[in-house]
Amino acid sequence: MDKVQIRTAAIEQRKSLSSEQRELFSQSIISSLFDYLSLQSETSQNLLIYRSLPSEVATDGLLKLDDFRLFAPVTRHHEHMEWHELSEATQWQTGLFGILEPENGALWDETQGNTTLLCPLTAFDRLGNRLGMGKGCFDFWLAQQRLHIQQVIGLAFSCQEVTRVPVERHDMPMDYIITEKEVIQCPKR
Repeated sequence: MDKVQIRTAAIEQRKSLSSEQRELFSQSIISSLFDYLSLQSETSQNLLIYRSLPSEVATDGLLKLDDFRLFAPVTRHHEHMEWHELSEATQWQTGLFGILEPENGALWDETQGNTTLLCPLTAFDRLGNRLGMGKGCFDFWLAQQRLHIQQVIGLAFSCQEVTRVPVERHDMPMDYIITEKEVIQCPKR
């Protein structure tokens, strides 16, 4: 199957979950993420998060974290993302791709300490390969910043797993994937 077919099938799998399942599974995934982050010997000061689409793992619970400096992306076009710091006063607007984005906030940069990036997934495999929504935003940004990111963690429902995601040269693998069933450690490359 090619990327378009895999993406379409994975989105259908994700949408087939009931709202109760999505809520329950999302709570489990976020709880596993908290547990995982709390057990790390070298903790991140910064957490790059995203606001989820309705059928994705619900990430609104991350906005309440106070153990990290939180940043969310603003996408100007598919090859340009910048990450704005969040606070209780953050105002949100609908961005270019229909995703909530912060209107302002200090920009994240590589000098601000250990940073963990959370990635939305449409489909994934156990090697850490991912499919997003097809715009390449995360991959383009991560290709430029990978040396400054301590770890990349994908959040997905287990029904989004596929045997193999086709990989192109610009695709950036993840270090971990968290589903409602497990934390998957991906092979180092």
